[in-house]
Amino acid sequence: MIVLKIEETEKGLAIVLTSEAQELLGATAGQDLGFEISEEGQLTIGRLDMSFEARRARGRAFLKRYDKTFQSLAK
Repeated sequence: MIVLKIEETEKGLAIVLTSEAQELLGATAGQDLGFEISEEGQLTIGRLDMSFEARRARGRAFLKRYDKTFQSLAK
């Protein structure tokens, strides 16, 4: 497990990546990272892939997650 430190900045809180975490993520300064929380509460962090396929997959996951809500609203 890699431990990350949270620091307070002028704009809010920031997560400080260790050199090991930077290397694993392929992260550079100014790059955007994203995270998702699974239904089990597991946090996944990674580089953003905003290709068409990635956006479509996220959209489908959103629709699947709220399927019952959409069905109720459609009635």
